[in-house]
Amino acid sequence: MQEQTDIRVFIADDHEETVQKMSEFINASAGMKVVGTATDGNSVWKHFEQGNNGVDVALIDIGMPEMNGLKAAGKIKSVCKSSLKIIVITGLDGVFFPAEAIRNHADGFISKSRHKDEIIEAIRRVCNHEIVYLPDPEDSETPADILPRLPELTPNESRVLCLMVKGFTGKAIGDQVGISHAYAERIRNIVLHKFGAKSAAQLGAIAEKYGLCR
Repeated sequence: MQEQTDIRVFIADDHEETVQKMSEFINASAGMKVVGTATDGNSVWKHFEQGNNGVDVALIDIGMPEMNGLKAAGKIKSVCKSSLKIIVITGLDGVFFPAEAIRNHADGFISKSRHKDEIIEAIRRVCNHEIVYLPDPEDSETPADILPRLPELTPNESRVLCLMVKGFTGKAIGDQVGISHAYAERIRNIVLHKFGAKSAAQLGAIAEKYGLCR
């Protein structure tokens, strides 16, 4: 009888060979079991649109038909929240993919070039509430360039963030949002603190990278 503590894994990838290979080494790992697969973005979304469906970790490939894995991850996370850990995987080149994964609230990003043992360890780590970032070693972007997770913002904080990016001052932000200038300045400082930014210019660079004001 299978122990309840097993990590239940779902694999979404449009290459059957990849699904088979990953299923084999995951199932061969102690305390893990693949409980479902999908070959396109719509299918993986339908599997999780009502909740985590008994899955602990979903490995979702970026380059899938019908709905790419990044969009699927964002939609699934909006429903499952922390009840499902998502690791975005890819064999595609693109230094912006890790940032897009984080913007869509993924718990990890892994290049398919990584060794199977690293993938197994990443699954265990996200189950322990860690954020995992394992890009292709040849990628020019380093972990220091990537935020571990985007902070949660209130509606007012989101509005202030985008006004700051547009160059609005504290007074002008207050007028736009309909709050006092002192309160606008307070929110402005909170937003800077949440992102670890030292200036509006640095905050603007972060917002651009993660598409926060699109």
